[in-house]
Amino acid sequence: MSSATPRPTSRPETGATAPGTSATQRALAQRYGTGHRAVARSPRRGPSTRGWMLIAAAATLVAALFVVWIVWGNSQRPVFKDVSFQITDSAHVYADFDLTKDPDQTVTCAVQALNEQYAVVGWTEVTIGHVPDDQLNGRTSTHRVPLRTTNLATTAGVDSCWETSG
Repeated sequence: MSSATPRPTSRPETGATAPGTSATQRALAQRYGTGHRAVARSPRRGPSTRGWMLIAAAATLVAALFVVWIVWGNSQRPVFKDVSFQITDSAHVYADFDLTKDPDQTVTCAVQALNEQYAVVGWTEVTIGHVPDDQLNGRTSTHRVPLRTTNLATTAGVDSCWETSG
């Protein structure tokens, strides 16, 4: 018996579809194929997770060293604190201050007297080296500096202190 309709031949298709798919899906599979190509990833740029952790650890270490350097540097500086002043007359003033320094440091402090307009009317520099143990309170010693003034002063105190060699 021969029929007029040709029988489809079985041939391998590149886009074979699974049974139970719709006609639209079969048509799309036949046209475009069913296999999906894996898109190759581009090489990763930048550090890996481990690399980021190493970078974070290094940054933390650098920050900690910076803080230690700043704290250590400031602890070596002489520190002054104005305590009081005494105006004896229009030409003389006494300034009292505390100085905290290392025992082996030699420090120079600039002491000034100011008038009502905050103009400097007296100035002197005093160098403080070794202080006897009986005059120390820890690393702090108290000092009284006389100043000669050009006009009547209204205040007197330390302007700045710095370490000097020798």
